[in-house]
Amino acid sequence: MAQPANTSSLDIMANLTEFTDTLPYPVLMKLAGLVALLVLPLVIGYLAFRGFNHFSGVIQRRAALGAMSKDLTPGNKILIASVRGAGGGIARERIMTAMEEFLPEFNFGSPFYMGAAPISIESTDFALSRDDFERLSNSFEDSGAHLIIWGEARQATKSTRLCFATPAMLKGEKAGGFFTMDLKGSPRDWEQDEFLAIAYVAGKRLRPGLGRPADFRADRLEPILRSMSRLIEADDIDTGRARTELEDDFAAGALHVGETLENAEWLQRSVDFRVKALQTLNPVHEPIRWSQAKIDLGRAMCRLCERKFDPGRLEEAMTHIREGIDNTKSDKRMQLAETGFEALQRAEQMIADRRRFSIRWSV
Repeated sequence: MAQPANTSSLDIMANLTEFTDTLPYPVLMKLAGLVALLVLPLVIGYLAFRGFNHFSGVIQRRAALGAMSKDLTPGNKILIASVRGAGGGIARERIMTAMEEFLPEFNFGSPFYMGAAPISIESTDFALSRDDFERLSNSFEDSGAHLIIWGEARQATKSTRLCFATPAMLKGEKAGGFFTMDLKGSPRDWEQDEFLAIAYVAGKRLRPGLGRPADFRADRLEPILRSMSRLIEADDIDTGRARTELEDDFAAGALHVGETLENAEWLQRSVDFRVKALQTLNPVHEPIRWSQAKIDLGRAMCRLCERKFDPGRLEEAMTHIREGIDNTKSDKRMQLAETGFEALQRAEQMIADRRRFSIRWSV
């Protein structure tokens, strides 16, 4: 029985030569065939390599999400996803360092658990794309995470944008579904202030109530305010949404702690901060923030007058409060609320009149 011949590279080349001799431009055809023989294995190898990487990434991602889901350690679960761009890997490491060292300062020392997974979220501006929304939703469901952080290292602006999302934010009505903050410089150069900023933004996402200081005991809130104060003094850390949020939270917290603990230091800090903020706030462009600042300033000054009466300062405090209240009347939201309140009052008056009529009729 004849043995099948082994086809060697020389046989292939000979067959190819015979075939190309029958075609027009045989020299070009031979050259094209030679290039195809050289390139085709490389293409196949590249596709196989990409397929292997994709498959291993899927396995790794599922393993990371599954491990977090099975972890029953009490506390918040935080998932660190990919940070795109040059330096993204370093940024990821620095994020984890920031969370480990400083998140307890903004999370009242509550326990938390972190995990890293190769989840790639493309959206870092405005709103989530449909694919990213589904990817985030599935990641929350599969891992049981309370917070997912991702981002993008931007060489053009020499900054890094970090994005924070929670399950509640994906279900919210506000556009975006995530919160962003920008940090200047290379992640290699991040220091304690940058770490504090990352931890504060993450802590606020995990505890939205930080914006309502009255929900917390003043003595527990005081250490958090001291950390916030350091961030506010570092003007170059962030100037975007995170900065605005930080300033509002600090102002409300300082006033609450000062009033509750009857602490003149915090009351004065609230006054100083609100005076400085009002130098840049615009009552037309930011009516609610401006009005809140004026009212908070008046409240803090009134409290200080209780400790040391000063009729001139008290009159100034009352002026701030009046101006703050008056300015809210120009805001459409306040006008709508006032209109609704008036309609509700008319309805309640109608019910009261009907009841009086019914009583008289029965008599």
